[in-house]
Amino acid sequence: KDFADNQARYAYFCKAALVAVKDLPLGGQTYGDKVMIIANDWHSALVPMFIHAQRSTNPSLWQYTKTALLCHNAVFQGRFEYEEGLAQIFGVPQEYVDSITFKMPLKVGKYNKKVLCVNTMAAGLRYSDRALTVSPSYAKEVASDPEKGVELEELFVLGRSTGILNGVKEGVSPAEKEFVKKTKMVCGTFTPATAVAAKAELKA
Repeated sequence: KDFADNQARYAYFCKAALVAVKDLPLGGQTYGDKVMIIANDWHSALVPMFIHAQRSTNPSLWQYTKTALLCHNAVFQGRFEYEEGLAQIFGVPQEYVDSITFKMPLKVGKYNKKVLCVNTMAAGLRYSDRALTVSPSYAKEVASDPEKGVELEELFVLGRSTGILNGVKEGVSPAEKEFVKKTKMVCGTFTPATAVAAKAELKA
């Protein structure tokens, strides 16, 4: 179920995520800007745009950071009716909001009324370094098929949409001998109880 404050809710979530990456001592230290940030779906798609806007103002900010938008289903885009003053709320220049504003229905469907709306997923597609989807075939579909790309096909092309097959097989585990053999892990099999020692051996 959608909440009435979803646009503000997820915008502040994205802002908080950036603070966490830069300032919170997670695991004893801050991540800083030497990171790869993967924004999952429209809910975190403003993160690449916020990073781009901050970097354009001050090139030393997020200097080494790379971003990707991971799209599981392009039908869910985070469309919200355009409101004046949104750029000030987001803390970005007006050109950024303009670049993700389209005449399209708030709810996906060709027979629904088109209004001026802000498309949150478009922010991730336009400003991330790469767009990712859940399979190679879906990556092609969202970039070429209007039914799959749902009015964002051109932005999926712009984001160089790449598919990574969704799901992990049960055999993909450091406790499985065959997996360790195929990946040539020098430490051999390990479990949560022996992970620290195995990690030290792998780093050596």
